[in-house]
Amino acid sequence: MKHPNQLELRCTLRIPDGKGLTWLVIVAHGFRGFKDWGFFPYLCQSLSRSGFVTLSFNHALCGVRENPYQITDPLGFSNNSTTQELKDWDLILDSVLTGNLPYSGRIKLHALGIVGHSRGGSYGILLSSRFRQIQTVVAWGAIETFQRFSPEAQRRWRQDGLIEVGNEDSEKRLGLKVAALDALEQNYDRLDVLRSMRGLSIPVLLLHGRVDQTVSVAEAYKLWECADHHLCRFHIIENAGHTFKTRHPFTSPSQPLMEAVSCTISWLERRLAR
Repeated sequence: MKHPNQLELRCTLRIPDGKGLTWLVIVAHGFRGFKDWGFFPYLCQSLSRSGFVTLSFNHALCGVRENPYQITDPLGFSNNSTTQELKDWDLILDSVLTGNLPYSGRIKLHALGIVGHSRGGSYGILLSSRFRQIQTVVAWGAIETFQRFSPEAQRRWRQDGLIEVGNEDSEKRLGLKVAALDALEQNYDRLDVLRSMRGLSIPVLLLHGRVDQTVSVAEAYKLWECADHHLCRFHIIENAGHTFKTRHPFTSPSQPLMEAVSCTISWLERRLAR
């Protein structure tokens, strides 16, 4: 998919066996992630084997270019922002809901789900208040706020024009330009995850690793406090961190990952495939 300015979103669409209509699940990566990182292909394949069409995508400025398995474009990455990622989401959802996808004849467009990791799950929560077709969200290690930087870090960011955001899976140093900080401030209302969570009337499954050191379990509790406890569920996976005991490149599924995938599929089968 391409934006009018030619920025490209690379996507992978997986179609389950069979000929009938089925439900679509959009799988979203988080910050410094991409659709072919670590556990995402395994997750998408598991969803497809369970009968769901799955659409995974790279944000346009996630830093992945010709090599789908590594961030190799630090300049592109440095130009990313929440403004751009919200535009990416609009392009994805508009393409889905207008039937502008291959095999759109296999997809039930009136109801879809989002499975997102980290800020991908939080975007799912935010967008559910705008798109009634989103019927459920599964958020893995979701953030309760997009503002991840201290006042002092923001001061230095503006002073230096760039803030470093390291990535152990990249051979290149990564940073974000000041435009990303401007975008956080300009989109404050659009990025209010807790407010969106309070206003949702759809079921949300919050999955979080007990020992997540990237997004603390305290953030998950804040989201849970804002949720409708009659509709939603909060599930903590013991001995799991932010990536559920998996790394990149992916070798085999860990026990925490298999638990997360199993819970996700069961949830979607009950809340979406009905």
